[in-house]
Amino acid sequence: MFITILLIIVFLLITVTGILKVGDSGKPSGKGKAGEDRVSFILHSLPQEYFVIDDVIIPDQGSGNNRNITTQIDHVVVSPFGIFVIETKNYSGWIFGSEDSKQWKQSFKTTKGHFFYNPIKQNWGHTYALAERLHLRTGLFKPIVVFLDDCELHVESTTPVIYLSQLKQLILEYTEEILSPEHVAWIYNRLNEFDLDGEEYEKNHIQSIEDRFIDREMKLQKGICPRCGGELKLRNGKYGRFYGCSNYPRCRFTYDAENEC
Repeated sequence: MFITILLIIVFLLITVTGILKVGDSGKPSGKGKAGEDRVSFILHSLPQEYFVIDDVIIPDQGSGNNRNITTQIDHVVVSPFGIFVIETKNYSGWIFGSEDSKQWKQSFKTTKGHFFYNPIKQNWGHTYALAERLHLRTGLFKPIVVFLDDCELHVESTTPVIYLSQLKQLILEYTEEILSPEHVAWIYNRLNEFDLDGEEYEKNHIQSIEDRFIDREMKLQKGICPRCGGELKLRNGKYGRFYGCSNYPRCRFTYDAENEC
């Protein structure tokens, strides 16, 4: 058990170092940051009733070992028509995936592709954390996954997964006012109050990723849902066997049976 946890820590340190390359400003750099900048430019061209916050880092509400966990969100847009939670992916090639799959695949014509974590699940995690932190119902939130136009999407999903060129139009298609101007101002100000910035907070965020990963793996080994603490039960689905939370549909966490520890 000790060796397994040690290997997980070593792997995670390598992964975090390679993926979250933090520059002098304390924020992610490289291709991912360039993609976020392009999305931010589009969002800031929205009408004045849309309030944009980029690179939001919020503390999750937790206790015990979870009290230092943070969640990083690429973009949040607060408006009378809802709170848009946006995850940005700067990938090229062909992108294959579905809403329920754990991993998606990036493929190329001449080189071998690779798998990456389902960004819909990732963004719903952000949405739940934000709803909990603001004490708001999830129905007020509009999660969106945005890929830059350099790729070709082959995705099955009810949650919007779109190209950057479609982002502004999609947001403007939401026309039902579900938040008053007073609520919009309160949410925007509240986000700015607990939005964490600076190098020290970035280090804490990276550390929280490591802690969360280790905690998740420990719970999976014990058959415990890492999202809500329910029992994981083996089930048969369209794409094979998987573990699902006993608290479904309140909790929709799933885990591929082939990844059983």
